[in-house]
Amino acid sequence: MEKIRELITLLESGVEDYEEQMKILQTERLKYIRLSMTDGFGTEEGDSKESWLLHLKQLEDSLALRLKSIRQAIVDTARDMQKEESA
Repeated sequence: MEKIRELITLLESGVEDYEEQMKILQTERLKYIRLSMTDGFGTEEGDSKESWLLHLKQLEDSLALRLKSIRQAIVDTARDMQKEESA
C-alpha cells in the first residue's frame, strides 16, 4: 500500500507540474503566432524567429520528457509491486 501512496504523491506532483508547463507552452505558442502575424520578430539572438522556434522546441521536449518520466514511474511501481507479490 505504501508504494501506491508514493506513486499517487508522485503523480499528483508530476501532473500539476506538467499542466503548468503545458500552459506556459500554450502561452508561448500564442506569442509566436502573434509575432508571426505582425512580423514582429527581432534580429537579435533571443528574439529572432529561429530563437523562438528553438524555445518552443525546448518547451515541447521538456513536456515530452516529463510525460515519459510519469509513465516510467507507473511502470516501475507496477513492476516493483509484482515482484513483491511474487516473493
